[in-house]
Amino acid sequence: MFALRLLLLLGCSLLGAEALADRYVIGAEDDWYPYTALRDGKISGMSVDIVRAAFEAAGEEVELVAYPYSRCMQLARKGTIAGCFNTAPDRRIAAEFQLSQPLFSAEVLLWARREQAAPMNDLGLLAGKKVAMVLGYEYGPAIDQHPSLKRVPVRRDLNGFLMLQRGRVDYCVAYRGTSEELFREMPSLRGQFVPVASVLRPQLSLSFSRQYAGADRLRQRFDAGLKTIRENGRYQSILTAWRHETPN
Repeated sequence: MFALRLLLLLGCSLLGAEALADRYVIGAEDDWYPYTALRDGKISGMSVDIVRAAFEAAGEEVELVAYPYSRCMQLARKGTIAGCFNTAPDRRIAAEFQLSQPLFSAEVLLWARREQAAPMNDLGLLAGKKVAMVLGYEYGPAIDQHPSLKRVPVRRDLNGFLMLQRGRVDYCVAYRGTSEELFREMPSLRGQFVPVASVLRPQLSLSFSRQYAGADRLRQRFDAGLKTIRENGRYQSILTAWRHETPN
């Protein structure tokens, strides 16, 4: 009887381990609202809704875990987790990760203090200027490959705007949507900053690890699910619910 119980327990343990192995871990950025953020202990945002809906449509069970973006991408790069979002792809990212079909697009802006704001038609004029930018973010070649601007890495957009407010940097580079949400939530920042240049409007993706077992199949399933929700209207309903404007 004891041997039979032991075999049953072992069998249940193996089934539990197999079920756990089938649940992929996807990293979600913890502080990029309204797209992806950890709020009141829950991961929420527009791209969170898109990712969950696509996996659900594909019949794949995943667990979303919140991380700072640079940490999230590092874990996916090493294969500790299956993937991370949201990524603005460049050549390096495309070589290191398997990229999903685009989740959505969003505009990156260069912000200045209102009293010192002047349109900047040539980002080459950033030479020698201090620019706050979130650690690990991709901002496109005009910023990422600029030969002589002075990069000031910050943990999150809020820190960059606070440095700009206090005159510790000349500019802050940040997405329009996250910046405007930050200004709405923090009255002390309202009306103080003006965008002086449009830097980039990337198509943001989910980056799947090249080192995580099964990640390639999961990417294919995710893309299939994303296609399904685009076709059945659920994708557009998510964008509408979050009032996300798409370019003409």
